[in-house]
Amino acid sequence: MRAPAATVSTVLGTIGTVLWCIQLVPQIYTNYRRKSTEGLPRLMLLLWAFAGVLFGIYFLVQKPNIPLMVQPEIFTALSLITWAQCLYYNHKVPFWKTIAWIVSISVFCGALQVAIVIPLQKSALYLNNPSSTCWPLLLIGIMAAILIASGLIPPYVDLARRQGQVVGINFVFLAIDSVGAIFSFASLLVPQGDNKTIDYLGIVLYALMPIMEAGIVLSHVGWWFRIGRRRRRQSEKHETHNINN
Repeated sequence: MRAPAATVSTVLGTIGTVLWCIQLVPQIYTNYRRKSTEGLPRLMLLLWAFAGVLFGIYFLVQKPNIPLMVQPEIFTALSLITWAQCLYYNHKVPFWKTIAWIVSISVFCGALQVAIVIPLQKSALYLNNPSSTCWPLLLIGIMAAILIASGLIPPYVDLARRQGQVVGINFVFLAIDSVGAIFSFASLLVPQGDNKTIDYLGIVLYALMPIMEAGIVLSHVGWWFRIGRRRRRQSEKHETHNINN
């Protein structure tokens, strides 16, 4: 019979995975409806895709629970789809070239995971102490965290350029992404079975997302109170003036 703690961890991880399965769907739909990805940095999405690959390697070797092992693969796929929209809509890359890029990157990412996961699982460092994190895996996890954080730098650069206004980024996507990360974060806080160690690196990885995304939302809120409300009132006055005339 499975330990209650392991069940709780899996349930939390499953909720996080389900949310991350749909996190970028609102953004993808918004891009499709607008036929534009203006304001959505393609560099962010590409960095996230490669961070997902490293996430996948980290969790496939660690095997915390099945949902967390599947989650990075979905994250990578959705990031690549959204990145492809940036190429197609805003950079006018032909459709067949966009597909070729996605297929090539996907094959490369899959081959990279196979080439790293299998040797790591069979390595003496891991087999001698599977409950701990061997240094190559720790390095991969750190690289994933750096890519996740780096991926959110381009939106902040764009925020600075637009005086804090968020353009092109769907807030529903940010909310789902953050809540999914929080559930995954919580799943790692629950020790499983006889393994009482806490995966601090995984916790850091999932904590970065909601913190940095909250900063994006707060930036837009600040812009609205400083500038957005005034622009809206001016626009309404202008429309009223035109109607009266």
